[in-house]
Amino acid sequence: MRNLVTLIGLGLLIACGSAQKTTNQLASGNFKAAFNTAVAALNKDKTKKANQKNIPLLKEAYDKAALQDLTEIKRLQQTVNAKSLKNIYGNYLNLDLRQDEVKLLQPLYFEGQEVEFDFVDYRNKIRDSKARYASYLYDEAQRKLNGTIDDARIAYNYLEDLIYVDPMYKPNLNTLLQRAKERGSTFVYISLQNNTRIAKDSLLSFSQINANNFNDPWVIFHHQKKSNINYAKEMAIVLDKMTMDTPLIQPETIRQEARIQDGWTYQKDSKGNVMKDEKGNDIKTAVYKTVVAEVVLYQQVRTATLAGKIFVIENGKIQTTKSILGEAKFQHSYAKYRGDQRAIEEKYLDALKATEVDYPPEYAFVNFAISNFKKNTEAFLSQQNF
Repeated sequence: MRNLVTLIGLGLLIACGSAQKTTNQLASGNFKAAFNTAVAALNKDKTKKANQKNIPLLKEAYDKAALQDLTEIKRLQQTVNAKSLKNIYGNYLNLDLRQDEVKLLQPLYFEGQEVEFDFVDYRNKIRDSKARYASYLYDEAQRKLNGTIDDARIAYNYLEDLIYVDPMYKPNLNTLLQRAKERGSTFVYISLQNNTRIAKDSLLSFSQINANNFNDPWVIFHHQKKSNINYAKEMAIVLDKMTMDTPLIQPETIRQEARIQDGWTYQKDSKGNVMKDEKGNDIKTAVYKTVVAEVVLYQQVRTATLAGKIFVIENGKIQTTKSILGEAKFQHSYAKYRGDQRAIEEKYLDALKATEVDYPPEYAFVNFAISNFKKNTEAFLSQQNF
């Protein structure tokens, strides 16, 4: 019974809490938030007595939010631009949506009387404001398509918004969007010159450098020149030298020494008798000794390096030169020892369990060096201001 009373009390507290939250939101002028809070509470159970306080609050929030939206629409109508037209359309949608939410809750009663709400047919307002917004986006996009690169980028954004609002507004929207993308983009030609013996097929990954690798959506990379494109810059990648080191095993001898316990002896008094502790047990003393060993640590190492440069060319002149390296390094450790194993530190135990392994094939070094070179190239390109 006590648990039931506790649950009832908790339910009342939550209901009162939502009403208090709505009251606070109304007092602060946040009418739309107050409306949403009241609707959420009543959607759970509009007949529960504890929720009744939310009904007059819902009515107040509904009326004040509507007045706020209508006042904002009147203000926005003084200015004609994409933002104001979008907000006018959005406000009419919000007015209509709130009405639908209230209609789903009806009928609503407070203290035995039905609470009535005023409803307005906003369908014409929504249709007209959407049409004005769509018309503005379309006309401005077409106008800006004949302007600068920055204008074309604005046109692209307008067309994206238009397709979201009304994808069937005109049949040529996607064509215009593609045109805006092309006119608003900066085109960069990437060339690759291979002065090494690396096979051409191994360098195909360089053709995967594209706009998706970077944060700027307005940069488009071409790996083959097109005669109808005006390239802002050329990034000339030159591969100069591929170096493959000889496999190398580097030994290192490490002396190990430790003091360890080596048994025990009885503690005796001056007369040679075994001493006793307070419980009568023989007293023992640990015996220590020093043990030594030598660990021979072997490092298997092989490195491959791809060296090259990137030339940033603008208007036929080299503006920047950047040296780039791609590295591939194989390293493996194993160890052997002689002497007393108890002297060896724990950090060498894994190496002692390992053995010598085969080096990876040369093509694996080449591929990894190419991949690392490409990664460093992309890092350089991402820092460029196109």
